[in-house]
Amino acid sequence: MSEDAYKKAFERERNARKEAERITELKSRELFELNSALKLLNDELELRIKERTSELETARNRAEANTKAKSEFLSMMSHEMRSPLNVIVGLTELLDQRELEEPEGGYVRNVRFSALQLLNLINDILDLSAIEAGKIVFESTPFDVTYAVDQVFKALEQRAIDKGLTWAKSVPDNLPVPLQGDASKLNQVLINLLDNAIKFTRDGGVELSLDQLQNRGNEGEVWIAVEVTDSGKGISEENMDRIFGKFEQENTSTRRVHGGSGLGLAISKQLIELQGGSISCSSEVGKGTTFRVELPFRYEGRVSEDVGARDWSQVNLVGLRLLVVEDLEVNRMLLRQMLRNKGIVMFEAENGKESLEVLKEHDVDLILMDLHMPEMDGIEATQRIREGRVRRVNAEIPIVCLTADVFKETKEAIFSAGMNDFVTKPLEMRRLYQVLSHWRKQIDARNAALS
Repeated sequence: MSEDAYKKAFERERNARKEAERITELKSRELFELNSALKLLNDELELRIKERTSELETARNRAEANTKAKSEFLSMMSHEMRSPLNVIVGLTELLDQRELEEPEGGYVRNVRFSALQLLNLINDILDLSAIEAGKIVFESTPFDVTYAVDQVFKALEQRAIDKGLTWAKSVPDNLPVPLQGDASKLNQVLINLLDNAIKFTRDGGVELSLDQLQNRGNEGEVWIAVEVTDSGKGISEENMDRIFGKFEQENTSTRRVHGGSGLGLAISKQLIELQGGSISCSSEVGKGTTFRVELPFRYEGRVSEDVGARDWSQVNLVGLRLLVVEDLEVNRMLLRQMLRNKGIVMFEAENGKESLEVLKEHDVDLILMDLHMPEMDGIEATQRIREGRVRRVNAEIPIVCLTADVFKETKEAIFSAGMNDFVTKPLEMRRLYQVLSHWRKQIDARNAALS
């Protein structure tokens, strides 16, 4: 290669290298600027994420605080509303057992029905709140389904008679006893269905039928079908989908003519489906309506603790030494009336603090402990007993909670504190006797083992 050609090649290479260096520098500067811009964007994004996270955290805390406040409010209102209802339902039950002559007997039955109707509405509202919060809880206790249905049927009977309706019930004699499930929720559904049937029927009547579904469910499971049929005005096909909606009724005139919250069917449907059951409706305008409920219950194939006994007035509680801790005198009076003929030795205290003093002075077999009381509530009193801080008292003494509060958190707190069982207000004598009988047997078995 000539010297001139060599110089030209060298010059081209040098120029190319300079151009490459220039391009590299340019691209490096552009990349640096892009990286700087990206860092600024990243910093801004992180700041926004932190701000948004803080906002979401604040919103979550506010929502949790609101939910807690709502639960506490509903818990308090549940207690405040159920306490007077406890007295009304309990006293009318005692009066009804005296078989008063008419018209006084009818007055008592109507008062009792009105109280139960109000209680059912309270239960619907509380359950609606619990379902929305995902905190609904279902009990699993042994009960006699025939007795439970019969009690609801009798409670509504006078209202049907007053409207001149026929009032019929069909229940087979061979239903398994006891079934394990939530009797109170079953009662709630039945009251809603029967109350609606009476409300929307002018002529004819209402029939309640009960049956066991054969070849349905798993081992140890019993499916019960309930049908409520009326000869009322019926439901039009275009309105059939609306009847299970919250606060819905067939049309605006329905609430004006018949009243009602429009909540019963919506709550009933949710209560049934959350227990694994189903509800359906068939109707023909001008001829009537039938609601059919199918619900599963547990059955262990044995009758335990006299759950199947129809007559709880015969339960033996003689000699049971019972401490009732309840701040309201009217509720203590009601319990005295319920237990006066049972041979129970009953002691009383107005609050948790006073109960501890009573326990120091008297030997007691069992405690009925109210939950919400002044000075010291039932939770704290129970904890002190369980910790062995009360002189002369067996730390394992059975404690049954008396509560008008039916929320999940409350029941968890009851058992966490060391309580053994609970009965809800309004008190049903049969449920109270069942619980007392159960713990009486546990006490007798323990005493026999120690002797």
